[in-house]
Amino acid sequence: MSEPLSAKAIRDEVIHYTCTSNCFGKRDNAAGCCKMAERDFIIGPIDDAQDFLKRLNAREKTKYKFADVFIEYKEGSKLFPDKTSWQNPKHYPALRLQMSDPEFACNFLSDNQCSVYDIRPKTCRNYLCEHLKQLVDLL
Repeated sequence: MSEPLSAKAIRDEVIHYTCTSNCFGKRDNAAGCCKMAERDFIIGPIDDAQDFLKRLNAREKTKYKFADVFIEYKEGSKLFPDKTSWQNPKHYPALRLQMSDPEFACNFLSDNQCSVYDIRPKTCRNYLCEHLKQLVDLL
């Protein structure tokens, strides 16, 4: 007989299921926090940017440069001049987006799955939308 799941394991399962299927409490909405879409939203600041870049390069055995992975204020404020979150220097560096995607998804989002989930930045690891905060409070 297997061991019962810990409270943390249950919490992590609820978060993962919700994010991959019902993000923001919307059925069949996956990975909404990884997409800007129509919202005034930015995936940043990435406080552990250099550490994430090291983990990424080690795992991928590549030499990604900072600018390949992140957007700095000077560039970001020009990309989305009508989005107030992109006009605040405190929100940078931000993860680079797929500019050809109409939802402006994170570069690491593929088929609504995070391709760097196991090494993702702290900002992504710790992010809980209001819907998730309410769910987690119920546990």
